Amino acid sequence: MYNNFVIKRDNSKAYNSSSAQLSKNEKLKLELKEINERYVSLISIQDKLRTQALSQVAKINELKAFNKAAIIKMELMQWRHFSLSNELFGPPNVSNSPPKEIPENLMSDYTMNGKIPIEYNYLDATYPNNWPLIYTDYEIDLYLDKIARKEYFIYGMTDVWMWQAIEQFPIKGLSVVNMGSLTPWYESNCIFHGAKSTTIDYNKIITLSSRISTMTIADYDILRPTFDIAWSISSFEHDGLGMYGDPLDPEGDLKAMQKMKSIVKPGGLLFLSVPVGKDKILFNNARIYGNIRIPLLTKNWELITTIGLEPVHLEGPGHIQPIFILKNI
Repeated sequence: MYNNFVIKRDNSKAYNSSSAQLSKNEKLKLELKEINERYVSLISIQDKLRTQALSQVAKINELKAFNKAAIIKMELMQWRHFSLSNELFGPPNVSNSPPKEIPENLMSDYTMNGKIPIEYNYLDATYPNNWPLIYTDYEIDLYLDKIARKEYFIYGMTDVWMWQAIEQFPIKGLSVVNMGSLTPWYESNCIFHGAKSTTIDYNKIITLSSRISTMTIADYDILRPTFDIAWSISSFEHDGLGMYGDPLDPEGDLKAMQKMKSIVKPGGLLFLSVPVGKDKILFNNARIYGNIRIPLLTKNWELITTIGLEPVHLEGPGHIQPIFILKNI
């Protein structure tokens, strides 16, 4: 009996051992199945990321080609304009070339005590003060046709984001001021969307169209009109860097934003577009705005929303110019 009992007990151990092995095998199968599912998921994510990356590269190449073509067109237009200006207004007044380096006594202010790096990217964009730009109905109508076809212009995707901003914050029947201008492109956008357009620029602009008004900064300081909405597209990042012959001022951009509070009506909106990326200064060309400078630039304004801005852009090279919708408070 003892032997029989022992035999039965041994059979039970063998059964339990076999059952445990089966349990381990099932567990391994489940783990392998889970690993396989994760692998398939990772492959799917990788494929999506690859597709997105290829799409982004295609967009970048498209924008590069567009910008190259735009630069060629602008150069042709510039020479035609220079020829016409010389005929109408005489030889250009000589302007001083911008400084090529930041003076030592201003370096700490420009870098915010070493927080913002400097890269030198010198450009001389000074312009004869006796050669005003001339805006015509013919040019405006050309731009209106482009806008109707949803064809962006010099700033590429920034124009697309501007159209989205206008959809969210309609401007029909409102007064809109455009800060700084080289062509009546954004003025034409105002007209297309039913707004009354005014442009303020340092240099005089002659408008032969009754659909837009223009004034210089000096005119504004005398008349001091206010507007429902203001647009500043790729403008304030240049202030105080000297590229256009303006005086060097480490806080030129911040002072421009402070001045806007007297230009925009209380409760009115500012559509602001500046290059966004890792903070730096491309002297004497432009500032790139990141986590350090953006809060200073938008101080005393209420940020309503942004259009075209992703968190990753704040660590980028500064090729993106999204739209900040700011309320004058």
